[in-house]
Amino acid sequence: MRNIFYLLAALLSFAVGWFYYGQVESQTATIQKLRLSTDEGLMIAAGTVIDDDFIEAHVVSQTMPRVLAEDFVWALSDNPVTRANLMGQVFGQDVPGGSFLQSAHFFAERQIAFDLRIHPGNRAFSIPVEPDRGVGVFVTPGSHVDVIGPFVSENDAIITKPLLENAEVMAVGVFDTSADFQDEDSPEYQNVTLQAPAAAVEAFLAMEVLSVNDLTLVLRNPCEGGATDCLGLGQ
Repeated sequence: MRNIFYLLAALLSFAVGWFYYGQVESQTATIQKLRLSTDEGLMIAAGTVIDDDFIEAHVVSQTMPRVLAEDFVWALSDNPVTRANLMGQVFGQDVPGGSFLQSAHFFAERQIAFDLRIHPGNRAFSIPVEPDRGVGVFVTPGSHVDVIGPFVSENDAIITKPLLENAEVMAVGVFDTSADFQDEDSPEYQNVTLQAPAAAVEAFLAMEVLSVNDLTLVLRNPCEGGATDCLGLGQ
């Protein structure tokens, strides 16, 4: 009987100790949230794009007691996934320094942020392509290309003509950044999204309907045209 009493006492002591340990752990456990630095006068303007330099200069990790997790559930957690997802996000409003970062600060749809990358006077449009023609996977977002199409001449011969020259590739399939595209292992795609001056796009569409086969993208050297800041090997 005495042994049973000792056993019950030991179990009770263990339960009390475990409960106390849990209480202490819950009080001392912490979480990490992301917020803007508190630099004097800092105001992040709407339209600002997040990149590595922005994060290094303006984003800090805030340690907080875990008991406050429910009160700050709206604030973005500091973890590798969140930091990766922040890259390329665009602020949709002015945000003062010291603010905890939250999804509401950014454009709700990626498409809106994508639209902001269209240069004034340009138009973006998608065209079907055959990836195994031309330079294939070497065409990535940010590349500059010519679009070549086959036509029937007056004497019924097949000739090729440039439909568009020096157009910027904004997206390849569903990938709108070069990093996302390169992270995939030979991703499949059937279209690319380009941007070019509005008049050039209109002329392209008028000529495209006359082409007799698939279009081909011809990759251009970005140094072509005498760019002063070009570091290409061809210069």
